[in-house]
Amino acid sequence: MKKKPLLLNKNQGFTLLEVVITLIVGSILGAILVQFMGTSMKNSFEPVMMVQNANGVDEIMERMNADYKMRLLTSTVDPLGDFKTDVDNGNVIANVPYFGEYTGATEYILFDGTGNEVPDNIHLRVLKVTITHGGQSLTALFTR
Repeated sequence: MKKKPLLLNKNQGFTLLEVVITLIVGSILGAILVQFMGTSMKNSFEPVMMVQNANGVDEIMERMNADYKMRLLTSTVDPLGDFKTDVDNGNVIANVPYFGEYTGATEYILFDGTGNEVPDNIHLRVLKVTITHGGQSLTALFTR
């Protein structure tokens, strides 16, 4: 019994319908990927900016801390009062010392028996300094 030879002239390939469906599915997936990656890329700078601003506010506070330690060593008459004036005016570039760009709030405080802070206009021993730079805030206490 003789076998028939296989027909090798059979057309092989994709039909037009298969190519069109593949292109449509690929473009839908591509649009979804672009939308997802675009949102991720657009918001990716925010954590970096937060870290940079936190580093900036920390650097400003370190400058203030160094200035206060120097004031204590040089033993001025009222180092805490002089330091409060420096902090209140230290964000203007023309003033000396200049700590950097920030908004600050200073107040003398006292801790009552329960650990809560209350304003103190008599003893003036603890100065609370809160500075804000680039949306990040930092608070420190300076004592006599």
